[in-house]
Amino acid sequence: MTPAQETQVLDFLLDRARFVFKEREGFAYDEINAVFRAGADDLVDVHKRLVALKAIRKSKNFEPLAVSFKRIRKIVEKASFASGNSQHTNPELFENDAERELHRAVRHAAGKVQADKLAGKYEDALETIASLRKVIDKFFEDVMVMAEDQRVRNNRLTLLSEVLQEFTTVADFSEIAAEERR
Repeated sequence: MTPAQETQVLDFLLDRARFVFKEREGFAYDEINAVFRAGADDLVDVHKRLVALKAIRKSKNFEPLAVSFKRIRKIVEKASFASGNSQHTNPELFENDAERELHRAVRHAAGKVQADKLAGKYEDALETIASLRKVIDKFFEDVMVMAEDQRVRNNRLTLLSEVLQEFTTVADFSEIAAEERR
């Protein structure tokens, strides 16, 4: 089988899985997109993440957080900022408390999210991610990401990229529609 044929077979299987999850299991299209964007190598695992996402979606922090993740993704993409680069956020370049708080909250939550994911506790992992909503909102209220100083701007973009990298491995919240459509 050629690589092109393997890709076609895999695409077919993933399309069928999407159909089953939507039509037979009753998951929303955006929930499926969010989970598949985070990875779809193991369909049993995908189902577990879908169940967790559907459950957490009802929390008060979820929808506003999904909007924030969309905003983060758009900012990073519009800046043509390469996520996954070797840069790390430099706390010495932070200019205000909202940056420090987000950085601290991300570091604290990342360990818990990783542990919950490894244990298959996806709902707990998503709850932890959703708990970041207030600190992310504060960051956007108090910080202008595209600062004049190139080093400060790149540091802020790196911080936002880290948020995406750390917290879109269970489900990519930026794929969630602002209103629930079934």
